[in-house]
Amino acid sequence: MSSRIQTDAYTHLLSADLWAFIHQSNTYFPDDVEQNSIEQQRLAYNAMLASLVTADPVDMGIAVQDKQLPTAQAYLPIRCYQRLGIAPAAHLVYFHGGGFVLGGLDSHHGICADLCAGTGLKITSVDYRLAPEHLFPAALEDAVLAYQALAEQETLPIILMGDSAGGCLAAHVAHASRKFAKTPLAQVLIYPVLGSDFSLDSYERYALAPMLTTESMMSYWRLWLGKEDIPAQLAGIPLADADFSGLPNAVIFSAEFDPLVGEASLYCDKIHAAGGQATGYHEQGLTHGYLHARHSVESARASFRRIQQVLKDLVA
Repeated sequence: MSSRIQTDAYTHLLSADLWAFIHQSNTYFPDDVEQNSIEQQRLAYNAMLASLVTADPVDMGIAVQDKQLPTAQAYLPIRCYQRLGIAPAAHLVYFHGGGFVLGGLDSHHGICADLCAGTGLKITSVDYRLAPEHLFPAALEDAVLAYQALAEQETLPIILMGDSAGGCLAAHVAHASRKFAKTPLAQVLIYPVLGSDFSLDSYERYALAPMLTTESMMSYWRLWLGKEDIPAQLAGIPLADADFSGLPNAVIFSAEFDPLVGEASLYCDKIHAAGGQATGYHEQGLTHGYLHARHSVESARASFRRIQQVLKDLVA
């Protein structure tokens, strides 16, 4: 097993502009943030991400509309984005990150607006149930219900996308949808949560990485599961699946200094072994959550451009 990178070493491993972003983000979260209530943590998370939005979607020529999506079991809040004056080539269904505990339509509003502006795709952001009010597998169930409802009314190809915990939901839908009448064109996953096996090497090597530590990831899992024990194999989590055949094209962006990076590599390997198509982009010098730094950190900006190009190439 690789040796753990100590906290002080990251001072020299990360760029100055990324450190500036990390310090700015940390001003919203005190050292004892996990001692705060979940509601306080959510308010801080949303405030931090709202501070990073640089443009109003209206100024980018994007129509934004909040709706209630009727599904087979409940209404789910969604936010729809579409560039005015163009016909979209595909419908991107986006699941936000936040450890299954934080985030919502507002937290990832800027990302979805920028993706819409940069690709011309129609985008629907899905607001799924969060823990600890709604335990596993509620978020997985909502993701599948949202996809089924949207697929029934959509003639365009559908691309699944999500970051962090949202990447887990997007990949889960990709696995579940193999038995549906309409299957996704692709799954685009950004530093995704794909498993719960904390014996993976990356969980030790990058345990103290800025923006997401191994201990924080374990805390999110415990909140989602509602118990201390975290099974290494959990039904519904993508890497726990026994069958990786027949999946939609997978494109995975991982960050170099991220406890989750080993899961991204393993997921690609399992899809390849099953004869499927998977492409991994390993973004050097970046940490978990770098999408939020796309306007202030050059390496994050470059990765965001690559993500947009991948989305355009998928529908070219």
